[in-house]
Amino acid sequence: MITKVSIGTSFMGALNYNLKKLYSKDESQKADLLATNFASLKQQSIKNELRILQSLNPRLKRNTFHTSLNFGKDEVISNEKMLTIAEEYMKKMGFNNNGYFIFRHHDTGHPHCHILALRNRFDGTVVSDSKNYQRSDKIARELETKYGLEQVKSSLESKVKAPNKDEIEMALRTGKASQRMVLQEMVGAALKKSNDLRAFIGNLEKSGVNVLFNQASTGRVSGVSYCYGGFVAKGQALGNQFKWGQISKTLHYEQTKDFQPIDEANRRTRAAYPQGGNEHKAGKSTADRMLDRTPRQPESYQEEPKNPSRTNTFQPSNTYLEASSKDREANYGNDREPQNLPSSDQSSSNSLFHANSAIADLGDLLAAVSATGSVSDDCKKKKKKRGKEEGLGMGR
Repeated sequence: MITKVSIGTSFMGALNYNLKKLYSKDESQKADLLATNFASLKQQSIKNELRILQSLNPRLKRNTFHTSLNFGKDEVISNEKMLTIAEEYMKKMGFNNNGYFIFRHHDTGHPHCHILALRNRFDGTVVSDSKNYQRSDKIARELETKYGLEQVKSSLESKVKAPNKDEIEMALRTGKASQRMVLQEMVGAALKKSNDLRAFIGNLEKSGVNVLFNQASTGRVSGVSYCYGGFVAKGQALGNQFKWGQISKTLHYEQTKDFQPIDEANRRTRAAYPQGGNEHKAGKSTADRMLDRTPRQPESYQEEPKNPSRTNTFQPSNTYLEASSKDREANYGNDREPQNLPSSDQSSSNSLFHANSAIADLGDLLAAVSATGSVSDDCKKKKKKRGKEEGLGMGR
């Protein structure tokens, strides 16, 4: 049994996917509702219950647990047995006091069911999502033994990653394997007939597969990716035997001996993929890609030529004024011209007018200062004089 676990934010989105299957008129796409503890299948009723449960943990965003239990294509599983297995799986994963749905689907060539549950428990606590995949894998192995199901290797033991649902459906529909599955076959074949890293690289390139090693300047390698027909996949995506950690052990990698063939292979891969593949830009490392990046300038930006004849460094250049004018027009919109924008001559005359006005105001202020140069002393004397005059007026 293979489990596929996902944690999401939209319970209703996942539910509607299953309800669409439930109400489908196409028998090949139809689903069965095996169990639920919601009061009704009406949308508003479900939303009301969700609102109450979610109010217990309003800060929990990723509150939706959605997984599928996939059985062997030759296994005959009744609805009753599938429900028993699904409910025990839920309890072992910690979903023993939660709102849930269990649907059986018939849209693939193997028996499988979907479990949809809220992580919010009825008592206000939350089901942990720590190590979801490892726990799910372990529980699946236990259930296989208990219920006599087809034995499947755990993801840690499996050397090759199994095809996912989309890849299986595509193979059944078109009769062709996915690019990832093709890479698995080609890299696996090259690995079987290679005794060292140089031979491995050569065998891959003969079959049209380029290899890109994540190699530091010190020569240390920390990962590997495979490129074929524009498709790029990391070793981890193909399976454990294709990861660098396993490759280095199988082919007895030595940093000093293998530095040159790795470096040469990387150069050939970058030359073969100048525009990059689906995952890596031009097959470059992170450092290489960052060096390619240049700051983006506004469309109106033009580099200002140096003009040695300019003596006033604060005077705006014509290039700058033109760029500013274009930016202002863009802000107003293409169908509307900006109104009353001053020209460079008007701007200069306005600046001169404001400068003269400021100087005149400063002269008035200086004229108010006494010979002692203290404005505060003058203010105190004026207040004292004003007080005496008001006192004399009241005495009359």
